Amino acid sequence: MVWEFITIVLLATFKTLFAPSLGFAVGMSFMVTWLATSIGAILGFVVFYIFFAQIMAFINKRRKSHNRQKQLKTARKIVTWKRKYPIWIFVFILPFTSIPVMACIVKKFYNRDKVVFALSLVASVLFALLGCVICSPIQMI
Repeated sequence: MVWEFITIVLLATFKTLFAPSLGFAVGMSFMVTWLATSIGAILGFVVFYIFFAQIMAFINKRRKSHNRQKQLKTARKIVTWKRKYPIWIFVFILPFTSIPVMACIVKKFYNRDKVVFALSLVASVLFALLGCVICSPIQMI
């Protein structure tokens, strides 16, 4: 039971929506599966959020040259997008991708906004619950 719990936590650090299917397949209850998936989602988000700065520093160090015109165009698109769409839509759509992608995008574009960090954690837990609700019919099989 402990190894299955750890496996679900590790799987949920990457894909929160599909990790509960494994928990239900091995016979765990709804609450235990949701707890394992939520812990994995929060742990994965925090770890990738913290280490994304070091990863980007390593990548930027290895780059040869920067195209200022392309960077300016990209920055304008990002600013336009951030002004046009509300943040709660952005945060609750991101978990569909994966936890590492969500953490990297939040760190890069909303680094100073702690509300976005908290909303991302809440969205991760809600997506763990959504995954458990979607995959719960596996218990009946």
